[in-house]
Amino acid sequence: MKKNFTLLFGLIGSFAFSQVSPQTFTSSGVFLVPSGVTSITVEVVGAGGTGGGNGGGGGGGGGYAIGTYSVTPLSSLSIVIGTTGGSVTGISSIGITATGGGDGTSVPNPTIGGGGAGGVGTGGTTANRTGGTGGGGYWTYFGGGGGGAAGATSNGFVGGNTIAWTGVCMTPGGAAGLSGGAPGGNGGKGAGFTDAACNVTDAAAIGVNYGGGGGGGNGNGGVAKAGADGYVSISWATTNVDAINANNLIVYPNPFMDKITIENPKGTELFELINAIGQIVWSGKNIEQHDFSDLTKGVYMMRVLDGNSTQIFKLIKE
Repeated sequence: MKKNFTLLFGLIGSFAFSQVSPQTFTSSGVFLVPSGVTSITVEVVGAGGTGGGNGGGGGGGGGYAIGTYSVTPLSSLSIVIGTTGGSVTGISSIGITATGGGDGTSVPNPTIGGGGAGGVGTGGTTANRTGGTGGGGYWTYFGGGGGGAAGATSNGFVGGNTIAWTGVCMTPGGAAGLSGGAPGGNGGKGAGFTDAACNVTDAAAIGVNYGGGGGGGNGNGGVAKAGADGYVSISWATTNVDAINANNLIVYPNPFMDKITIENPKGTELFELINAIGQIVWSGKNIEQHDFSDLTKGVYMMRVLDGNSTQIFKLIKE
């Protein structure tokens, strides 16, 4: 039975956040720097802005940044993923961020405008780029197109302006702005109408993942659409360090319910049990003597420290 548990554990790997490069984040979390890794490349895209309602402008596209940074092996980095409405995406502890695009607004007729500003990438050691501005809307009638997110190739492109009302409502709204390349996404089109009497809406579109700005709404039930959320990618060079099999420690069962059994310990190890957001929920020696019945179900990292040796195991609590 022990051998079966050991084989299962070996197949699962080292932690909830896979230690295979690259690792991507589409929601906020924690990145554990792999053992032996001292340099990472980080790519970030800010969130897209939401379009303005009732003939408002499109939301701006998110900014973009990319760079390479020195890190400490086995340290934890907090990842923040921005959501539509201007919040920041990135890893502030190493200085790389991208702001989200601004939300679209409405301006009085006969002016066409109200597009949200594009977000800005900062702190990238390789490139920092700006998202496209949202296209202008025409108040109470047609929405502007969302700006495209900045990307690996260029800044994001501006969303298309709509047209002024001329007595006939048949217009699709402002066109979507294109992204500056993957992983940035295009904006969403603005809302218009498919009939001359302003009764049948040609709906606005949401921003495309990642960071595209949302399209503006129209003045007869066509709601504005949200921008796409932000994105972080972390990559690193592979190493020959094997942090799981060092010193031949064997851990079972996995998944576990109450007890964690350690085979071949020296007795000098310090154990740390870490949850998916990087919090140490238990620390001490002789972990096999502790009862984890009350531990919340989920995925945990067990870090084993012994002098200059560190081992990392992924465990699942049922």
